[in-house]
Amino acid sequence: MESDSRRPKIPTSFSERVAAFVTRRNTLDFPSREDVVLEGTADPPLTFHNELPPEESETGRSFIRWQYHKPGAEDSLEPEILHRENLAKAIVLPATVICVPIALLAGTLLALVYIYKVKPVTNLFTPKGTEVQGPGFVLVNFSATRLVFVASFLSTLAPLLGSFILSLFALPISRKLREESEKAQYLRLPTPFQMSLLIGILVASAQQLRSYLWYLVRRRRVSSISPVLHAAASMMLLSLFLAGGVFIADTALHYTTSTIEFDQISIPPQPVQELGRGLSDFCLKFNRTNLGLPCSVDQDATQPDPNANSEMIETSRLLHDTSQTSQIQVTAVDELDDAHLAYLGPEQQTVRPNTDYRATTIGISTECRLVNPSSCGMVLWNDYYTNFTCTDMFHGTLGMPPNFSTSANESRPPDAYRSFLMYKPAPNLMYSFFNESGLKNIYNTVGYNDFNGFDLSILPYSDSQLVNPFYMGLAVRMSTTSGQFMPGSQMVQNNTNSTFLANGVVDFVLDCAIFSYDVSYTWVEGELQDMNIVRTPNGSVLEIFHGYQLYSTISGGDPDLQSFLTQSSLSGTTTDAFLQAFGSLYSIKVLSTIGGYTSARMSLAEQQRDRMLLSKVPLPPLAILIAWSLSYPILGLVLALQAYRASRGNIRDIAAKLSLLGLSQAAFGENRKGTSSGGTTSRVDVAEVRRHEARRVVVDGSARQGFEFAVML
Repeated sequence: MESDSRRPKIPTSFSERVAAFVTRRNTLDFPSREDVVLEGTADPPLTFHNELPPEESETGRSFIRWQYHKPGAEDSLEPEILHRENLAKAIVLPATVICVPIALLAGTLLALVYIYKVKPVTNLFTPKGTEVQGPGFVLVNFSATRLVFVASFLSTLAPLLGSFILSLFALPISRKLREESEKAQYLRLPTPFQMSLLIGILVASAQQLRSYLWYLVRRRRVSSISPVLHAAASMMLLSLFLAGGVFIADTALHYTTSTIEFDQISIPPQPVQELGRGLSDFCLKFNRTNLGLPCSVDQDATQPDPNANSEMIETSRLLHDTSQTSQIQVTAVDELDDAHLAYLGPEQQTVRPNTDYRATTIGISTECRLVNPSSCGMVLWNDYYTNFTCTDMFHGTLGMPPNFSTSANESRPPDAYRSFLMYKPAPNLMYSFFNESGLKNIYNTVGYNDFNGFDLSILPYSDSQLVNPFYMGLAVRMSTTSGQFMPGSQMVQNNTNSTFLANGVVDFVLDCAIFSYDVSYTWVEGELQDMNIVRTPNGSVLEIFHGYQLYSTISGGDPDLQSFLTQSSLSGTTTDAFLQAFGSLYSIKVLSTIGGYTSARMSLAEQQRDRMLLSKVPLPPLAILIAWSLSYPILGLVLALQAYRASRGNIRDIAAKLSLLGLSQAAFGENRKGTSSGGTTSRVDVAEVRRHEARRVVVDGSARQGFEFAVML
């Protein structure tokens, strides 16, 4: 047999408890006017009087009295302020949760942006790509993924703060309920249904907020809505509005933040690299008046060149693009319509990586034109040779081998099939240099005769007499059947204005002008950005190449021209393509000789690019996100101040009951029989309920009769 103490206790139904609760606790007593006068002399009766005070001046004082009310009991609580421990729990803790975490996150985001902010330096040159500077965004040297990850915590945290906001707002709501109850402003107090909505909203229930909104728009509504319910709903809507603003701003920041390649510019106080090119000091100081020879010919014993050997090696390396210090590049410039410019620059391996610079150098261009065969009197001789006579100083026979001499004293023997001071390296190539267009006056700057010697009657040219440009006439024969031309090339077509066709060969004459320029150019991001060219005032620079062409042999020691002609014929099908290609190749040849006698020059301007991946953070969504986030600390401080002011007068008792825990304790708590001093559920009851819970709420009833909650005693 089990003892009675182990038998389950008889459950008390929820309806019985509520009835007892209403009967014993909630009986209202409206005293009469006489009772008001004699208030404090006797206990109020247990009956309910429905007599309202007649004078409006007395309506400001509460006539609602609980049956257990003793005069002076409330007055003893009026000056009470929350104990420090309760103050920390009720106000400081929620306010801290609202203010501190989101402020720290917003501050962290701002700190990351401004600590790692990259301030673009003004570019010395026009950047190759799109300029990324602007007022609408900030560049951050921090991973965009990590940056927006930090920002996402703001939108995650913001919705969680709504319950803490409403927890703080419960104290002003409680104060308002008490004041309106004391003033007997019954129409401003909530109905039981509105009270359920109020409690649900104060615990941040979205379902109760939806019910409130539906209740608000209902047309058939008997009771007016209490202002405290409006205030609580407005505060919850405000918290949702703030959370939505943070979410939208965070989404916009995620969508608009991007990762870009950016070149940070560092500019030294003075250029530090010698990336320009100019004539060497030896050539600048060289005096050619003795023999008329340039600095590239080391035959003047009074001016020996200590670097002659290395300069000749550099000349060969430049021609074959194997130099370790300099490099010849060819480009088109606006000032030259019919030719390209060859200019001397540093070998790219010697330039510091990611360097942009502006420098000066030397440039050469060659412009060629085809001479009309009829003006040169081209005629076929013996069905194989072609005689031509352009001028008295430029005539000969194409196809006739050059007359070589075996005598050391006569390296240039007389030849009836060539003109004065003409080079004839092969039967199909003859060329001479002139000081003007038209191929009339030989450009004899040294004073040579045609027999490997100096003509004392011909004085060398002074520097002022050297010309820029000088001209070169070429008489050329090429085969039309050996694949030297592109199919359909205009050079092998029957064009009597430019070429002479005969028996599987094409003969033509070129009149080429060779120019020298002082060049200034800008090199940005590994490419030529712009270039300015100015023709040099005289032919001193060109003479380094021209004077190097010694008339010691009939061939001139120049086997490159035939290779240039073949390369040019395969460069395209048009005549212009052939002429431009040959001009560029010859410009490289001229510049390679001059480049061997140059030295480095300091750059005019220089900057270093440090390429990095940056986060491009737009300022508008960032500012909006920070502003929305910082509105939470402001709201938290305002609510904390209001809650502190409202906490006087034991308001915490009311606030404790405006919760699900307080409502549950009022219905099912151990003090339902009036064990508390006031016969109601106190703040201590609500606070201690989790420590001393022993009873359980059960479901009582049947499927037929219905169900209700009851407490297991």
